[in-house]
Amino acid sequence: MTTSELTTLGIAALKEGHRGAARRPLAEAVARNPLDATAWLWLSGALDDDDQRADCLRRALQIEPDNAVARSGLEQLEAAQRRAVVHCNICGETGRIACPKCGGSRTEPCAACEGQAFQKCDTCSGLGWLADEGLVLISSLKSRQGEQWHECSRCEATGVTDCRACRGQGRDWCHTCEGSGQVVCPNCAPARLKQILGDELAQAVLDALWRNATHAQLHLAALADKNPLAAFLWRVGFADQPYRSVRKLRAWVESHASQDSSAQRLLALLPEAPYEQLPPHEKPVQLIKKNPPAADSVTSSLNLVMPTHPANALQDAILAARIGNRDQALVLLLQLVEREPRNAEAWLWLSRVVETDQQRIECLRRVIEINPTHQAAQADLARLMG
Repeated sequence: MTTSELTTLGIAALKEGHRGAARRPLAEAVARNPLDATAWLWLSGALDDDDQRADCLRRALQIEPDNAVARSGLEQLEAAQRRAVVHCNICGETGRIACPKCGGSRTEPCAACEGQAFQKCDTCSGLGWLADEGLVLISSLKSRQGEQWHECSRCEATGVTDCRACRGQGRDWCHTCEGSGQVVCPNCAPARLKQILGDELAQAVLDALWRNATHAQLHLAALADKNPLAAFLWRVGFADQPYRSVRKLRAWVESHASQDSSAQRLLALLPEAPYEQLPPHEKPVQLIKKNPPAADSVTSSLNLVMPTHPANALQDAILAARIGNRDQALVLLLQLVEREPRNAEAWLWLSRVVETDQQRIECLRRVIEINPTHQAAQADLARLMG
C-alpha cells in the first residue's frame, strides 16, 4: 500500500468517527513520507494528547506555512492550553510577580556600602587628613608633633568616598531579579514551564530561576544535543543569569520562531530585559568633616584615647567624646558603624559628635530605625525637630 493510499484510508476512518482505526495508517504514512503535510494535518485529528496534536500541526506548517487549516487548529490548541494552565491568584495568570527582594523597584540597598552610599577613604584610612609623610594612624599621633597637615585630596577631608559599587547612591540593581523588577511566579511556574518545555528542560529552567545554577548548567548541557533551545540556553549562560539572557533569547526567537515555538512562549513568561543605569536616589549626608590637628600641639589638643581592643571600640569612642577629642571619636564611630551598621548605640553617640543638625538628625533616625523604642534617640530627635 502506497503512502497516499494509507493517508486516504486514515482520512476515511477519521471521517466515520473511528479515531483509533485512523491513527495507524496515518502514523505509517508520515513515517514513510515526513513531508506529507496532509497526513500530518489529519493525524492531528486522530490523536488524543493535545501536545502531540499541536506537534503534528506544527510539522504541517513547517511543510506548508500557508496552510490556513493547520494554523487555525494550532492557534485553537494553544489558546486552550493557555486556559488549561492552573489558575494562579498570585500573579493573575500572567506568570510573573514583582520581585520579593526589591519589591519591584529594581533596586536594593547596596551590599558593598550597606546602603549608606559611602565607604571609608582608603587613601587616608577615613581620617580625612594626611601628614607630609603620608598616612597617619591614630595610635602614632602622639609621636607626630611638629608636622604639617593637609586635607586628603581624594575625600576632601570628609574621611569617606562615594561607594564605587553603587556610585554613591546607596542603592544597587537587584541581584535576585537582575534589575528587571519582576520574577517568574513561583506558584504557577512549574506547571507553566512543564507545559511549554517538557519535564526535563522545564526542570533545568526552574533550577536556574531558583538560583541552583550548578544543577541547571548540568541539565542544559545534557539536553543540548537533542534540544536546540537547551543548547542555546546553555551557550549564553542562562543558568547563571536567567533574566539577563532575555535579549539574547529574543534575538534567537526571531531567527528560530518557525522551528521552536516553545522558545517564544518561554520568552513571553520571562520579565523584560533589565535597565542599564541606576535610578536617581537621594544621596545621604556625609557624616564626617574634620579640621587637621594643630601641628605644634598634637598631644595637648587631641587628648588621645589609645585604642585597646576591637571589641571595646564603642567604649573607646565614648571616652574620646567625653574628654573632648571629637575628631578621634568621629573616626572610631564611623569605623564602628561601617562594621556594625545595626549598632544603635554607635549611631546615637555619632549623633553627638557630628557637626551639623542635619547630620545629627540622620544619625538619630538610623537609631530609631534599628530600635523604634529608643527613648534617648526619640528625645534628642524631638528636641532637634523643634
